[in-house]
Amino acid sequence: MDRGSSRTLEERVERLERMVMEIHTSLGLSPGGAAGVQPPPPPDPPPAPASAPSLRREDRWAHWGEQWLGRVGLGLLFLGLVYLFNYSIEQGWLTPVVRVAIGLAIAATLLLLGLRFEPRRRSFGQILLAGALAVFYVTGFAAFQLYQLVSYGAAFVYMAAVMALALALARRQDHPSLASLGALGGFATPLLLHRATPAVLELSVYSALVVAWTAVLYWLRGWPSLLWTYAVGSIAALSVAVQYAAGGERWMVQGALALTWVAGALLPFIRGIVRPQTALALRRGWGSIPAVVQLRVLGVGGTTAALYLTGRAWALPDDEIGALFLAAAAVYAFVAGVGSRRPNPVTGAGWPVAGALCATGSFMVLDHEAARVLLLGAEAMLFVCAGRLAGFAGLGGVGGTVFLFLAAGIAADSWEAPAAAMDSLAWAQLAALVWALVAARFVPQRRVARAYGLAAHALFLVWLAKELGSGANGTSMVTLAWGSYGALLLLLALLWRDRRSARTHGLQLVALSAIALAILKLMLVDLERVPVVWRIGLFMGFGAALLALSSLVKPQADARRSDL
Repeated sequence: MDRGSSRTLEERVERLERMVMEIHTSLGLSPGGAAGVQPPPPPDPPPAPASAPSLRREDRWAHWGEQWLGRVGLGLLFLGLVYLFNYSIEQGWLTPVVRVAIGLAIAATLLLLGLRFEPRRRSFGQILLAGALAVFYVTGFAAFQLYQLVSYGAAFVYMAAVMALALALARRQDHPSLASLGALGGFATPLLLHRATPAVLELSVYSALVVAWTAVLYWLRGWPSLLWTYAVGSIAALSVAVQYAAGGERWMVQGALALTWVAGALLPFIRGIVRPQTALALRRGWGSIPAVVQLRVLGVGGTTAALYLTGRAWALPDDEIGALFLAAAAVYAFVAGVGSRRPNPVTGAGWPVAGALCATGSFMVLDHEAARVLLLGAEAMLFVCAGRLAGFAGLGGVGGTVFLFLAAGIAADSWEAPAAAMDSLAWAQLAALVWALVAARFVPQRRVARAYGLAAHALFLVWLAKELGSGANGTSMVTLAWGSYGALLLLLALLWRDRRSARTHGLQLVALSAIALAILKLMLVDLERVPVVWRIGLFMGFGAALLALSSLVKPQADARRSDL
């Protein structure tokens, strides 16, 4: 090989080495061989699609649009059918049989379309099914009530069949709206197909069957909308039966009322004990109003309605109805106590229901007004204390509500002249005010406790004015009582200043307000109405008392200086 060819070969080798070095450098590899080779960095993860939130938002808007457009469309279709039927009646085009047949055909078409669309378009299919049930109900009502084409028994069986269809579809589709629509139509059937004198036995048995059917569905699914529907619907249907019940029929109405109370107002609490895992699901599924609030309203309202209709059916006196309220309160307290072994919002809501029913029953059992005030005040104090010490959520609020009613009664009673000053009612009202102050110590919220104290202070001044103002020299006695009461409070605040300085400031303000009110009354009222002798004594007595109290008020700087 000559020199020219060897130089050419060397140049090629150098060129290849430079190319390899450039490749190593660009790849981040060391030129030292395989031992120095570094793995390439892992590729960056693909970014999350930025359109995911927008897609979820689009799906949500599409669902809402489908729901509301479908509902509005069904409503407009329904109105169009109504106007079509009315117009056909005016023109004489269609006979009643043809109109009913058209309604049944439309309902059947909606039903078939709903069943067909449900596997692919669940929401849209359920809208069609709801429209089918509504058209079925209206067609049956028109066939009996408007056109008299069928007998009462046939129409009743038809409406019951539509209700059964609705409940069966609700269980199959797992949708509470269909169940609520079916239950509502079932309870409306005897009201829509009304006659001059409703059959009490038929109405009671039918309502009991609807309640039992829907109660089973509620137990299986736990739909709160269904619970409200059959609880309220049964009470409305049985209220009609109570008006016409007589003799042995009242027992059938009473049995239906008892079943409604157990299945409507008591069943959710029992279900909360047997299935405590459903408590959190209820919290998510009861809409914007908290589940515990709805349970309390349902328990108190459903029980009150059932017992009210019971009293009307049997013409019971107030004390016997009150005894039933106390028995119902004991049942709720027992259920809440059993459920407290596994605390959950459902069983905990039974305590305020028991408290509200107990207070109502106590009010109705006792006929003496003083005894009522005395017992209700004691119960309110116990409710507030139990709510704080035992942790019964909501029971303190029931106690506060009872205190509010007692305060309204004391304020209203102050406008009437008492039959006898310092009678048993007056002492009972005073005891209730004292119990309100005791309950204020167990209220965890400082503002609420302060409101208790201020309300008791204001009502005590009203109580003094009512009890002392009706006697001889009553105006002077009220002024003297207000001033003495404020001076006593101020003296106590000054004595406790060093030990309870954090609490005595509010007591001093309350005391000064009573003294100021007494002085204003002395200057504005007593100058004209009080005899001269009493006027001299009041002015001199108040002046001396205020001077004595002012001598006890010692600033903290002067107190430290005297100690030195």
